[in-house]
Amino acid sequence: MTRIVHLSDLHFGAHEPALIAPLIDAVGRARPDLTVISGDFAQRGTRPQWQQAEGFLNALPGPLLSIPGNHDIPHYNPLLRAFAPYGRFRRATGGPDEPVWRNSRAVVAGLNTADRWQWMRGKVSPPHIDGLRRAYEGAAHRTRIAVMHHPLEHAAVTVDPLMRGARDLMQALPGMGVRMVLSGHIHVSHIAPFRDDPGILFVQNGTSLSTRRRGEANVFLTLDLEGPSLRVTRHYATPRGFVATAPESWCLEDGLWLQPGHQPMRAQLPR
Repeated sequence: MTRIVHLSDLHFGAHEPALIAPLIDAVGRARPDLTVISGDFAQRGTRPQWQQAEGFLNALPGPLLSIPGNHDIPHYNPLLRAFAPYGRFRRATGGPDEPVWRNSRAVVAGLNTADRWQWMRGKVSPPHIDGLRRAYEGAAHRTRIAVMHHPLEHAAVTVDPLMRGARDLMQALPGMGVRMVLSGHIHVSHIAPFRDDPGILFVQNGTSLSTRRRGEANVFLTLDLEGPSLRVTRHYATPRGFVATAPESWCLEDGLWLQPGHQPMRAQLPR
């Protein structure tokens, strides 16, 4: 079994300080094979915010796979935004903005959908798609997972237009053999097959630390992957720390993601 912890939208500078230690503790207790952070580490991409984010990342169990979000590009420094938009991200995370992680069961590849010339809306271009395709070369039987900040489909909440190039990427994913897409940005979690391709599971995390919540408590996900079976668990912030809800089971059958039995599509908040 491969266990992936999925964090997103930390937004240091507009975060809940009291949740930092409980989140680090909860991730440590989950003992993941990989921790994915799908963008928006900082609120305005400033140096102090990135210093806070780096301290948080250093406290998490490795390995980590991090990709930038739209808030991570320096907001107040137009020169950095134009010529070195991901410099602070790379220094804090210690890696590239489109990383790849592999084990014997999965290949997880990051895609940078942030656009230095836009504040909110993301972008994916043909070179990005080609790079993602190359990341899966030699993947063979392993489950192929893509990670990006901006979602490829409107679900749960619609806050802005889909990123430019979303349709092209969505059409390219089946040919790459991608079976799962992890994203953030919306601050609401959502787990379901894509409407346009039910052979790819859309796993959208909410916000793990931000004060800007949209009707859902701060949350992170664990994904337990074993062959064609997947168990996804939401962990919500409560006065007792992050508490797991009942897991949602999925299975890839005949090329489609299905839920066995009559399990609800949405987990219930812990009491």
